[in-house]
Amino acid sequence: MATEFGKILRIIRINSGENSRQMSRKLHISTSYLSAIENGKRNIPPYMEKLITESYSLSNKDKQKLKEVLDNSYTTFKIDLSGFSEKRKEVIFSLINNDISDETIEKICQVIKKEKDQNSECEDDENILIKYLEKD
Repeated sequence: MATEFGKILRIIRINSGENSRQMSRKLHISTSYLSAIENGKRNIPPYMEKLITESYSLSNKDKQKLKEVLDNSYTTFKIDLSGFSEKRKEVIFSLINNDISDETIEKICQVIKKEKDQNSECEDDENILIKYLEKD
């Protein structure tokens, strides 16, 4: 069954007169990976919104709808923790288990924003915490 994001992709593809293979080539991913993303069997990569908006001429309304659907789809994701230090794992598990107060979360967000402002090479908000945690 197609996810909301999958439905959006199909609409974009149909409106562009493309099939799955053509869209996957344009997005630089395999057709099977595109299908898995559309059907919720694979996580949507964080760069997908940018890739779609750069590859297709979408109206501002369509871009907003895409962003909303993507924001709502990020309810689960996988992280390979094998290279993380114990402290970094502890932070991640504390976030997952809601063991951190809103006040502390706000402080973490401020630190992340400061890091982001200082490091203009960070691509998007979703990657900043991961990049921050991967630093050793």
